Amino acid sequence: MKRLARFLVGMMGLALAVASDGAFAATECNGPTSGTIVGGLVVNAGDFCILDGATVSGGVQVNAGGILIACGSVINGGLSANGAANLIFGAEEIDCAGDVINGAVQISNTGPGALAPAPSIALERSNINGGVHLRGNLGPIAVASNKIAGGLFCTNNAFDLDNEGLSNVVTGPIRCKFGD
Repeated sequence: MKRLARFLVGMMGLALAVASDGAFAATECNGPTSGTIVGGLVVNAGDFCILDGATVSGGVQVNAGGILIACGSVINGGLSANGAANLIFGAEEIDCAGDVINGAVQISNTGPGALAPAPSIALERSNINGGVHLRGNLGPIAVASNKIAGGLFCTNNAFDLDNEGLSNVVTGPIRCKFGD
């Protein structure tokens, strides 16, 4: 009888593992990271994450006080940041290749910036397959040479966007003002 009970408990555990659809906890990033990351990536307060040629499945979340630099990486599942210190994607000034983001980009309350003279947010030379939403950010924002499928939306940012003299291709509405 005990043997049958152990067998049934084991089978239930196996069934739950299969039914969980491979759910993974997000990987915390603090330092240089490359390769394949499954289950998402999180950058916490005080973390300085550099994605270099990484492929992330499950999206990226940057929490208050985190810094993320992404170069030549693919993010499947979008980007969400609230209160980040700095976010830099594909910045030519630091020889950083553009990125591909498959999913929405939601950035709020970022800045005023910890990596001066860099803007607090730089979205450059990237393909973004989802809308870009910038809300309540406190520092300078550069959005330049991107292909954005899904629209570009700004609300209550301290600065107008800077396109650095380079145009973006945006499919969808643009509800942001670019400075001179």
